[in-house]
Amino acid sequence: MVTRHVVRVILLLAGGTMPASAQFSALPGVVHLGAEGDADVAVVQVRNEGDRPLQLRVYLSDYDQAEDGSYVFHEPGTASGSCLGRISFFPDNTLLEPGQRQEIRVRVEAGAGACWSLLFIESAPEGAGQVRVANRIGVRVLNAPGSLTREGGLAEVTATQADSLHVSMLFRNTGTAPVEVHGTLEIRDVAGSTVATAHVGPLGVLPGHARRFGSVLPPLPPGDYLAVPVLEFGADWLAGGQALFTVH
Repeated sequence: MVTRHVVRVILLLAGGTMPASAQFSALPGVVHLGAEGDADVAVVQVRNEGDRPLQLRVYLSDYDQAEDGSYVFHEPGTASGSCLGRISFFPDNTLLEPGQRQEIRVRVEAGAGACWSLLFIESAPEGAGQVRVANRIGVRVLNAPGSLTREGGLAEVTATQADSLHVSMLFRNTGTAPVEVHGTLEIRDVAGSTVATAHVGPLGVLPGHARRFGSVLPPLPPGDYLAVPVLEFGADWLAGGQALFTVH
């Protein structure tokens, strides 16, 4: 009988929380490095959140990201922007007792340009029978030296209301550095008064990529409104946009 196991992938986002079913945590969820003229090093803290010993292995993966934010995984060195050849980490496996922590040192060597990879931390499969479950956390490693350009903007803003108000935004990263987009969305009436607000992000956008995202707000009474997002992404200016819409 062939035993197969299922891997549950948990991709950590900046500021995110770890589901209880993960059995272990890894923080930070996004490692920001700036290796260019010199190497740069960061530490990921892994902790056994369960009540029994946990065997973990650590390995590298490439990734790409679709416009909707979903991830596509690739073998190391096969995707554009891979850190393979510049990135190293230690240790690559560990046994943690309940409540025990382990530091994983991540190092990116000096080099030109940005690179990005995923550091996967995976538990040994558990369970019985044909289906055994392993949990896997993906920590994004982004190397973006300060000399890289941070350029981009909102290419599209739309707003529609059914049961709730839905505002959709499309951000294009036209620079050479990966960026984290975050900011606020204001809904204003025709008099210019703010009638609703929402927080946006943080959302990662790779160089040369676009990211579509949205905010859901309570429904508005009939009238004309303006949706106004204002977003930071590490540049010297803010990305802004607006959409005029009518609620009937």
